[in-house]
Order: sequence, then structure tokens, then C-alpha cells
Amino acid sequence: MPPIMPPLGVTAVMLPEIDFDEQLKLCETLKLTHYSWRPRIISEDQLRQAPSPWGFHRFDLTPQRLVKEGDQLRRRLESAGMISFGSLPAANTDHDDDTLRLHFEGAAAVGAGRMRIAPKAYPTDAPFDYDALLERLVDRYRHLVDLARPFGIKIVIETHCLSLATSPALARNLCLPFDPGDMGVIFDINNYMIEGGLHPNLAVAVIGRYIDHSHIGGARLAGDDTRDAFGFRQRGHEMCPLTEADQHIPTWIAALMVAGITAPLIIENFSPHTAGPDRLAESVAQLRPVLKASAMTP
Repeated sequence: MPPIMPPLGVTAVMLPEIDFDEQLKLCETLKLTHYSWRPRIISEDQLRQAPSPWGFHRFDLTPQRLVKEGDQLRRRLESAGMISFGSLPAANTDHDDDTLRLHFEGAAAVGAGRMRIAPKAYPTDAPFDYDALLERLVDRYRHLVDLARPFGIKIVIETHCLSLATSPALARNLCLPFDPGDMGVIFDINNYMIEGGLHPNLAVAVIGRYIDHSHIGGARLAGDDTRDAFGFRQRGHEMCPLTEADQHIPTWIAALMVAGITAPLIIENFSPHTAGPDRLAESVAQLRPVLKASAMTP
């Protein structure tokens, strides 16, 4: 039997420069199997700017278009040998039910299976009542799980900077009241360099059964340090190639594999050193030998 290893995929967020047909062709060439959608509204101002992961995308997939064309888009994706895996709208727990219901409908239409809803950002101006905020968020997610269930969609939260799920432990606190089939975690390795980092083995152990899939990118401490008025260094960060990251990505992948977690690894690399398609090809070439070395024998 072939060795067991996580499948590789990509999030459309990192491919703003190319349209859907070009994305499919690139994924076929790189032999990627999983694809995460990016249904967003591009503002008029962004439309006048160069392509950006967080702005203008040549594949202008609005939430409404995902609902209307979801089945057709899914069939095109599957014809290219790929699996529809996740929807990443700009959705968070503060959005009203009608807005989130539209996103659920789109995720269901495209067969995404899961959809990210970000937890509320924590206040950064002063300490706050964490227990009270956590309780409100858990109550909100209970409602959203019920709202998503008729669409066959699982809710996932990303371990994302400045959210109430920056670290594995904080994500675990949000997920514990829920069944892993209803609520899961996007285990974002890149974000742990910026905020919420733990040793890989501890991080995997803390979230464990709630890990739905992982995001793989590269980040490191910024070389151009800044100082406050007292002369104390203020840490910055920058995106970079996977091999230049402050996180040792092979160790993270090995931790997942040893724990028996073979959920998809979705590449989300925002390094500015080259364009998205080239960055994706580079990331795949860097990850494949790591995956092969970490693969488990069935």
C-alpha cells in the first residue's frame, strides 16, 4: 500500500493574479487536489488597484455568484481532478444571520463542506473580561452551528492573529462545547509565528481532534526593527518563502503526522518575493520532499 500523507491544496486567496481557468490549469500541473474558495466583494477602489490577496482578484467570485454558479463551478473543479474544500468569505460572528445564510448557501452550492467564520477580534487597547467574551462567542457559535446544519456545512475557525482564536489553546476553548463534526479549526502554522505560537507537538496536542485542515505559509521577524520613545525594540514581521520562515515547517508537519492527523495542507503563502502562481509552484516543490519524508506506512 502507498504511504499515508496529507493531500496538498491551495486557497484562492493567494492567487489574485489569475482567473479561475488559469487557477485550474496551474493546480492540474502541480497535481494539487484540494481547493478553497474566496467569495468576497471587491470594492470600487480595489478594482482600480493591482491584484492583491486582500483586494482585487481576477477571479471575481462574489457571494451571490457562488450561490448562482456554485454547481457549475464545482463541476469544473472536479473535471480538473480537484476537490472542493472550504469556503473563506470575509465572514465573522458579528455578521447578521441573513448575511451568513447567504454564505452557507454558496458553500453548499459548491460542495465546500466547511466554511470559515472568524471569532470576534479581541480589544487591544486594554485588558478585558475574557470569560464574558468567550461565553458570548460560544453562544453565538451555538446558534450558527444550528444555522449551518441544514446546509450540510461545518463551521471552522482559523487560528488567526488578533482574533479570540490566535493560539491553539484559545481555539480549543471555543471548540470544546461542540462536536468536531460541527465545529473545527484551521490550523494556521504561519500565524503562529506572528501571534499565539507554541511548540508544534504541544500545539497539535491541544487542538487534536478539532483540526479540520492546515494552512501553510511562511513568516519571520522583520529585519528592520523599530523602537519606541524609550528606545525599546518593537517586534515586526514579514511574509517570506517557506524555507526562510522562523517556524521550522518540517517539524510542524511531522507533529501532525505523528499524531495521525492527515487532514489536507492548504497552501496560503503571501510572501511578496514573487507572484502568486510562482509562489505556489515554489511552495509545492518545497513541501513534497517533506511530506514524503514524514509519510506513514499503513
